[in-house]
Amino acid sequence: MEKFIETPFFVFNSKFDEWQMVNILQAPCYRNHRNPCTDSEQKAVMQYGKDFMTQFNSVESDKGHGGFITSCVCHGCTWDSLTKSEDSQETAMDAYLAWINGKTTGADSFHIDQRGPNGNGTIKLSTCKPFP
Repeated sequence: MEKFIETPFFVFNSKFDEWQMVNILQAPCYRNHRNPCTDSEQKAVMQYGKDFMTQFNSVESDKGHGGFITSCVCHGCTWDSLTKSEDSQETAMDAYLAWINGKTTGADSFHIDQRGPNGNGTIKLSTCKPFP
């Protein structure tokens, strides 16, 4: 879809979006709100995150766009609290403000949390759904 959009845009998304886990992946542990996820469900969630990032590459290749991709398992995430790593103090909103005000361009406009779900367990926000 992004190849048809000419206006630069900034994406806020989780690579483990809870709505997508329920409605697209249909992971029973999220669909039925039962935890923990089984080993096969965990593998499916991890693969979904990898597939999301592969598809997101086309957005990253356009130097006019920007984005903040979190590892928090959420939908309607608390963007003012999420950072791209455990060591970072920059929130998603900080990243967006830098982009919209022209302080970042190209690769510097993309902030990708490289960790596994919920920052490999380090993100403790109530809006992040449990994993596994």
